[in-house]
Amino acid sequence: MKFKRFITLLIILSPILSKELLPIEIIEKSTNRLNYQDISFTCNIKLQSLSKDPSKLSFKFYSYWPDSSNYYGYLKFKSPIDYKDTEIWSHYSNEVKIKKRMPINNKIMDVEDSFEGIDIINFLNFKDLYKEIQNDELLVNEIKFKDKDVYLVQSYKKRNKKKSIKFYIDKNTFFIYKIEWNNKRGAVSKILTFNDQKIINNQNFPSIIIYEDIKKGLKTTCKLNKISFDSISKETLDLIKLGFNNE
Repeated sequence: MKFKRFITLLIILSPILSKELLPIEIIEKSTNRLNYQDISFTCNIKLQSLSKDPSKLSFKFYSYWPDSSNYYGYLKFKSPIDYKDTEIWSHYSNEVKIKKRMPINNKIMDVEDSFEGIDIINFLNFKDLYKEIQNDELLVNEIKFKDKDVYLVQSYKKRNKKKSIKFYIDKNTFFIYKIEWNNKRGAVSKILTFNDQKIINNQNFPSIIIYEDIKKGLKTTCKLNKISFDSISKETLDLIKLGFNNE
């Protein structure tokens, strides 16, 4: 009788156990994987372009999640000399706010212009990208990528399937290996890759992030060190909040 009840239970549960994830669910699991996780690391960036000599930046970065709807980022540049001790604050909620303070005047002000290297703030926060694809058509396939079993999720507009975004996502950990943007002719225009995984607090985390804008001939290579998921100190927390204390 016990065996029969066990078989009956399996039959009842089988549709649930075998339920395949929808493409949007795979995207959600991958892009939200590190939500609510306070993170810190040091970062060395190499910026390359076709029109300029390579340049380098380095800074310390912290992220903080007070709740599910608010995400804060803070970074302080160590080099080059033009940026040394410049601070950047970011706040992602219903809107995105970015502020900076430069040692030349020590004033905290809104960032309204382009600021070289600031895209690193967005590399680990996929909110805008998720919003961008929410109304798109989505397809998913299972493929091999670097000897790993991955989901290949493709997002595209109904009017042009060639213009798409492709996500290469690990089937087991939901780690994103690569994101590709294809233009309306189907050619790759931008690539974001997450390489050299580290296991930190049982989570996969990249130590090398590479962003390439093929059309513009730009390449940004970010190397992360001293990666930590430990709780941030009160002193650091006060520093993170400082940029928005007067709002």
